[in-house]
Amino acid sequence: MVQRFSSAFRRVVQYVRSSSSSIPTRALGLLVSRRVPRGLALDAISAAQKTHGSIQQFRLNSSSAGQHDIQHRKGRRVSNLDPERLVKSDIIALSGLAHPSVNFGTSTGGTCQLTYYRSMATGHKAVHNPFPPGRGFFYFRSRPGLPAGAGEIRFRLVDAGSPSDSATELFARGRDLLDRRGHMPWRLHMLQIYNSKIYRPLLSLLLQQGLISQAQTRDAGKRAFARGHMVLKHNSTILDTISDTFVIRLPMYTSRITFIHEECVAPSVQAGFELFWRYAQGPGPVKGSDAPSRVYEGYAALRFELKKVDRIKDFYNVKEGQVVLVLRVVQLFDPVGPDGLPVFLPEGGDFVQGQVAGRYWCMPLDRALKYGILTPSSLKILEELYLSNCALTKSVATG
Repeated sequence: MVQRFSSAFRRVVQYVRSSSSSIPTRALGLLVSRRVPRGLALDAISAAQKTHGSIQQFRLNSSSAGQHDIQHRKGRRVSNLDPERLVKSDIIALSGLAHPSVNFGTSTGGTCQLTYYRSMATGHKAVHNPFPPGRGFFYFRSRPGLPAGAGEIRFRLVDAGSPSDSATELFARGRDLLDRRGHMPWRLHMLQIYNSKIYRPLLSLLLQQGLISQAQTRDAGKRAFARGHMVLKHNSTILDTISDTFVIRLPMYTSRITFIHEECVAPSVQAGFELFWRYAQGPGPVKGSDAPSRVYEGYAALRFELKKVDRIKDFYNVKEGQVVLVLRVVQLFDPVGPDGLPVFLPEGGDFVQGQVAGRYWCMPLDRALKYGILTPSSLKILEELYLSNCALTKSVATG
């Protein structure tokens, strides 16, 4: 009995090693139905992977037979980006792939090469870093009321769940893939999609599903170019609206941001120069330049705000009562300093500082309007959020 079992198993393994294609589902089912020990079955699969590459679309047990196959290294195709209409066959795996090709739309459509993130190696050579472990759905995310050019594609990681779980249930329990810093979702922004030929299949699928319109595409395509050049720059942070929170590493000597306004898309501009945040040994902000303080080193979440100056000694070259653009530290992602001591952010956050300790970074509104950091529409957004009397800056906005 044992000899017949062993002989049958050897024939299966020999077939695996000699075949020029992946393990058929029937052959894999034989390993399971004949009660081959799990370790031996996985060894056979491993041998096939080493000889013929990855194995696609297989099931390890009969309990998963009702589920759609997960798309692996080959045949990665996405036919839906609407989170309201997802099906299990939309789940794909990108684990360990540095520059995967994904077919968006029909099986005969073109493919898009995606990148998790690029880093620079020795000799200024770009290195494509692989996607982290996980599988999930690509989906389109946009907020109502935002101008053309806003929106993004995200990747929602999901767990296996039970065979009876629907795609909607898996999506609801899932979590968005984070970027390499681990503080914000990984995304492919619509500005990149509108203005790059490599994302044409993705753009076509968005149009086909009615997630964007032809008018939006035309409008965004015009807005994303300024003086004949694309507004995006490498490593530029994109804000869909002036009030969005974004993440940078402090201290930051040059912060470049692309702003999407109702009137236009402002090219990648220097929206901050020599930005610091200093903190005292205990809770509370640094009150003056002579206060003992340390410079925070790490990632932080920031946002733009308007501030009416009530103490001129807190700022540089301002007048009392003047309204200026400031940056608020909303959250610290590295709450322990390099020396191992805790870092305390005051309740409600604190403003980013400049070169001089005790003086907050700020920008006059006329300069912010000149550089494209603000426009009349974005200024109005900040007025409504942070100023009780909108008439304070009405003359600047209309000017």
